[in-house]
Amino acid sequence: MSNELIFITGATGFIGSATAVAALEAGYRLRVCLRKPSEQLETLLSEYSDQVEFVIIPDLTDETAFDGKLHGVDYVLHLASPLPHGTDKKTYFPPAVKGTTALLKAAAKVPTIKKVVVTSSIAALIPMSGIPTGGVVKEDNDWDLSVDENANFEDPQTPAVTPMRLYHASKLLADHATWEFRDTAKPQYALVTLHPAFVYGHNLVQSSADGVNAGSNGGLWDIIMKANSTRNMVGVHIQDVAEAHIKALDPKIVDGSKYLLAGPKTTGSEIARIVHRLYPDSGALISENFQGASFPVDVTKAETELGIQWRSFESMVRDVMDQQLSFV
Repeated sequence: MSNELIFITGATGFIGSATAVAALEAGYRLRVCLRKPSEQLETLLSEYSDQVEFVIIPDLTDETAFDGKLHGVDYVLHLASPLPHGTDKKTYFPPAVKGTTALLKAAAKVPTIKKVVVTSSIAALIPMSGIPTGGVVKEDNDWDLSVDENANFEDPQTPAVTPMRLYHASKLLADHATWEFRDTAKPQYALVTLHPAFVYGHNLVQSSADGVNAGSNGGLWDIIMKANSTRNMVGVHIQDVAEAHIKALDPKIVDGSKYLLAGPKTTGSEIARIVHRLYPDSGALISENFQGASFPVDVTKAETELGIQWRSFESMVRDVMDQQLSFV
């Protein structure tokens, strides 16, 4: 059991809350960075109250705001980042980029910090133009991952995809800024990035049925209940992502490591069989001829170095369906 201190951002979110609990279960102490007080999170973590403290930093893009807040910290887990919402670049790019670099700079001034783990996304491994023909998404492709911040990210034909395009661009920009900072500043800590696919599973901070639409679980729910073929079947269980953050703190995981996190490949027909076997009266529209969006991934690095054994896609379906049906 570790008694080391982790500074964590984004703990009020889907991935962040699960990661906070995983860290506490592993014996770490947490200093939770919040933009404003969260009674919900305090309640969620209440059984670990002797291991938890909270600090308020309203603006994560201000590096001076971290002054004094990182004293005595051993590790930083940075999970805070804007989710797809709206079509204004300013709500995506500055928070994603400056929110990351401000914390990286602040951490570089604190000699006790041994490692910073930044939660990125599979989107940061995929070009804005899409996956090249025949390509497999992994950590070390030599694809063009550049982004023109002045470009027009709106698609007049399908305006609904604009938020996702902006989110995609923000992840590419933030990831580039992360590694550029490491290369130029050469901080004393090891830097690791995690790149989850679409994260599915029980959401510790969801409190109503409608809440599913605020996060990635909405994608799996739409696949199942609406047979929405635009949603993506490249999923990873929330618990695998949370545990990957803790595994990344191991000294064996070296500076400069990147890990793609994606669970076992599935098909529309497999998801349909799971749903109709386990939830025959749910009203799900998915059928065995469903063809959802997917693409090939290579997660050998995460399996080998982090030692992850992925939870099944059925476990993702069970978690999301059980939670959603519990609100009915």
